Amino acid sequence: MTDPWHMLGPQGKSDRPVWLFAAGVAFVLLALAIGSALSYTSIVVAQATVSISPSTSLTLQGTNSDGTLTPDGSLTASLSLRVDNPSSRVLRLQLLAFSGWIEDGPATVGLNESRRLLDDRLLEGNSTRYFYRVFGESREVAGAIVGAASAAIFRFTYTLTHALNPNRFEVARNITDYWASATGNATAGPWIHWLRVHLIIEGVPVASSPTAAPHLMTIGTIERMDGTNLAT
Repeated sequence: MTDPWHMLGPQGKSDRPVWLFAAGVAFVLLALAIGSALSYTSIVVAQATVSISPSTSLTLQGTNSDGTLTPDGSLTASLSLRVDNPSSRVLRLQLLAFSGWIEDGPATVGLNESRRLLDDRLLEGNSTRYFYRVFGESREVAGAIVGAASAAIFRFTYTLTHALNPNRFEVARNITDYWASATGNATAGPWIHWLRVHLIIEGVPVASSPTAAPHLMTIGTIERMDGTNLAT
């Protein structure tokens, strides 16, 4: 007579549950590996494709009839910053550093030799142009989000008055007076900007160990720069 337990093997148990468990573990590990690879790929794509497009304008408030600044007037730089994010990751604007220079007409033509020694310089062939740094500020930004596969525009203003910085304001006033006299427009002086933007990729853990590899310390951040930094 045939033993009914013979078909189950010498241990009296089927190997099928073991193989099913092993297959399940393998499937989970494969899914985790694929998910990790896709996550890392999306981070790389974000770091490679995100771009910024800034535009700046300079305006004077509180002017005389000829357009020159009054002592209680103000000089304002308006920055419009567009961030394009083609990636599948959500970004957060964390830090914005901005500098703005106006060409120092009086120093360039030799009307202010002492300031000429302190101005930042732009070399063009055999000639040198002198620029005065009117604005220079770094600020942390809160609540500025750029959605996945989208673009966002952020606007910032930087204002200089006599009350905020009397020395810098008087220099800027002297320069804009020069351009008003030379061209009929106080804001006609060539303007150079430079900015650096730090973006955080949401959902990427930050390495906390001081011994972590350098790329792990910055993998969740994106840095972009635009313009000419005359201070370097």
